[in-house]
Amino acid sequence: CSPKGTRLERWHMASLSVKVLEADLRALEELLPQSFPTCEPVPNSHLFASLRIIQSCGSRQCATFVKEHTCKPVWEEEFTLTIEEEHAELELVVYNFDSGGHQFLGSVVIPLGEMESGEAVDEWYPLSLHPQLQESLQPHAEEEDP
Repeated sequence: CSPKGTRLERWHMASLSVKVLEADLRALEELLPQSFPTCEPVPNSHLFASLRIIQSCGSRQCATFVKEHTCKPVWEEEFTLTIEEEHAELELVVYNFDSGGHQFLGSVVIPLGEMESGEAVDEWYPLSLHPQLQESLQPHAEEEDP
């Protein structure tokens, strides 16, 4: 019986084109100043999205331009990110930027291994919200009907 040899899995570096279209955070409109005391009211909101590929060999991060005075920003910005691993993930994080710095609002992680090469996807992805925001959106027990 001869040795089996070495098993290799080949993975070619690929690129991912992502177009960040828009976000709809209107449900947070009244919560931002309450949940984050340093956050300015929505008329002074400054929302942007940050993108990065999560992989063990490092990541590259990029961000959209800041959209002001809205909880429904429209970016329509395109980015090309390099994927070096088969099981990489795309992370998108939405922040509010004001005088207090970057305030994390929510994020989504999208597994890229499930996508077909060359497949175009136009889809809404729900954000996992900052715990303070998520808690503020929950109906309070005393407000519920018996």
